[in-house]
Amino acid sequence: SNSKSGGQADGVYTVSGGDTLSKIARKYDVSVDALKAANDLNGSNIRIGQSLVIPAAGAEMVDRSTTASVNKATSPKAYTPPVSAGDDSVAAKTKSDIASIAPAGTGIDKFRWPARGQVITGFAKTENGKRNDGIDISLPAGTPVKAAENGVVIYSGDGLKEYGKTVLVRHDDGLVTVYAHAQDLNVTRGDKVVRGQVIASSGMSGVAKTPRLHFEVRKNATPVDPTKYLE
Repeated sequence: SNSKSGGQADGVYTVSGGDTLSKIARKYDVSVDALKAANDLNGSNIRIGQSLVIPAAGAEMVDRSTTASVNKATSPKAYTPPVSAGDDSVAAKTKSDIASIAPAGTGIDKFRWPARGQVITGFAKTENGKRNDGIDISLPAGTPVKAAENGVVIYSGDGLKEYGKTVLVRHDDGLVTVYAHAQDLNVTRGDKVVRGQVIASSGMSGVAKTPRLHFEVRKNATPVDPTKYLE
């Protein structure tokens, strides 16, 4: 009978006539060296009736230190503009949902302003030590924020740390518009929106120090100057 110790506890074997170390080792699927080590044997002499400790099968093969640290393949980082401390998940969000097909645009070649107000921080300008990826428009809290063009909502929530409550809309030309620091969000992911539809109300969520709308236009996840796209 082949009573292999299946990798559990060590077994004990009593030597019988005709046994050799290599025979016993083969029988239990262990190496002769492991067998010798387990029994403090120097030579290969064994005698009938001797009890041998059989090390667990394959025990000497496993180097525990290496099995734990399986290399995790590191994926290349998405484009991270110099805005934030490595947490520009907006770029990731703009890329993550390619599957949502945006409805056809209006054919008007410029975006409409999402809200009318004074631009308090321009594109690529620095405020509080951070480069602005869009423009900030000063607005009283609760002002309706409107979609700049027909599109599909690919993100609506408050998971983008500094942005606070944010809506991302993908348009049929592949551009994505970002509406941040909202007080309330009126749309959810997957919603189709039309140009001029109220999608949020402005506020000062996230890191906004004053009530405002932070508006971005992203092309291939990279922020571009929104004023070049606005009518």
